[in-house]
Amino acid sequence: MIRPFQKMTRRSFLAATALLPVGALASVAEADRHHYHYDHVLGTSMDVVLWTRDAAAAERAREAIVDEILRLNSILNTRIPHSEISMHSATSHYPSADLRTVFGAYADWERRTGGMISIRPDGKDLPLNVDALGKAYIIDRAAKAARTAAPELKSLLLNIGGDIVSWGDTQELGVTNPHEPHDNATPLTLVALRNAAIATSGTYERGLHLRNARTGQPAPEGVSATVVAQDAVTANALATMLCVTDSAEGLRLVEAVPGAEALRIAPDGTQQRSSGFARMERPLLIRAAAVADWPSGFEMSINLVLKAGGSAFGGRGGFGGRGGGRPLPLLYVAVWVENSANKVVRVLAFWANKPQYYREMSGFYSAMGRNQNLMYSLARATRRPGSYTLVWDGLDDEGKHVPPGTYKMIVETDQEHGDYAKQAGTIDCSDMPSTLTLPETSNFEPVIIQYGPRQNRA
Repeated sequence: MIRPFQKMTRRSFLAATALLPVGALASVAEADRHHYHYDHVLGTSMDVVLWTRDAAAAERAREAIVDEILRLNSILNTRIPHSEISMHSATSHYPSADLRTVFGAYADWERRTGGMISIRPDGKDLPLNVDALGKAYIIDRAAKAARTAAPELKSLLLNIGGDIVSWGDTQELGVTNPHEPHDNATPLTLVALRNAAIATSGTYERGLHLRNARTGQPAPEGVSATVVAQDAVTANALATMLCVTDSAEGLRLVEAVPGAEALRIAPDGTQQRSSGFARMERPLLIRAAAVADWPSGFEMSINLVLKAGGSAFGGRGGFGGRGGGRPLPLLYVAVWVENSANKVVRVLAFWANKPQYYREMSGFYSAMGRNQNLMYSLARATRRPGSYTLVWDGLDDEGKHVPPGTYKMIVETDQEHGDYAKQAGTIDCSDMPSTLTLPETSNFEPVIIQYGPRQNRA
């Protein structure tokens, strides 16, 4: 996650991360990449990545994306009492073109899936729910708005909650392993995407929220599906469908859609692919690491929840938010581990927006600045707003084990036009489980750090 408009007047941050070893657009100069991250957008996170040598064009594209999201949020957000969709059933006015398009998409996919997808998934007399295809429609429209506002863009990537639209050069995107969904995990696989969309549905992030409208039954726990298609609406509809039905019926429906390919992961971890999905996959290089010198099966997990701050996109689930206005991005986030000699042993996260700033961020750059956090290129089930999980496996940044003992955990943040906040504490990593809670700040909620037997994250 990389953040815009960094202020370099405050104390420096750690200079890089090996958070996700996923490459994207290597042929485009690094200086041409403009990356903006927001949290609490449509009930989740948003990354806008634009490749252009014209910084003004990047700003126009970014503004166009935010404006389009705000506009469509006022139409499709069922949690806003005066949105068009909320007022629609109480008025006789003819719906806007956007609302008609979303209604039409649900009607089309209800027919194509034999009723598995419905605009009223909980029953015909219950409230409308356009969270899935509505969000996908917003992604498609926002990406189009950016290209219209800045036709000189070389490439574009828009990721809202793990559903991604890509245009321009081919990009390699990681697919989250539902059994290893923490934010600094190695992806399950890489796929090459060009002028297309990728969407992931699953129960590993937000529980049993997916329902087969035909049967009324929820999707099984642990299921996940990733679909590549020509647009985000199609990809999202097929990914949702694959989660709520069996693989045979689901993959048969995917094969019937031109250009669509899918990867379904069953609750037991079995991977099932459509006929052409493997042709899109790319080799995933994983560095062989030493075995940690901790008790067998022990690890550390860090749960970080960033606050909405001044964001008007705040809220829980679905489209979130109950108002208009501009979103406020949180800029810097750094999470790292130091030993008893105050030496950095592992960088777990470093999120900042422009690589040219890294050199100004202390002597750590020379050791770790070549690695970049490319979380924006990860397809995953929609995350909760501002919610991130990191895991430390007991290895240092060179893949070597560290001895049992006491370690310091540091979380540091800075917000555009907002507050700086940092908390640190020590935790014992020996032969017994232990817990550390870093106090709440204006930028993040209390950080829960747990050391002990590996948790089941499926």
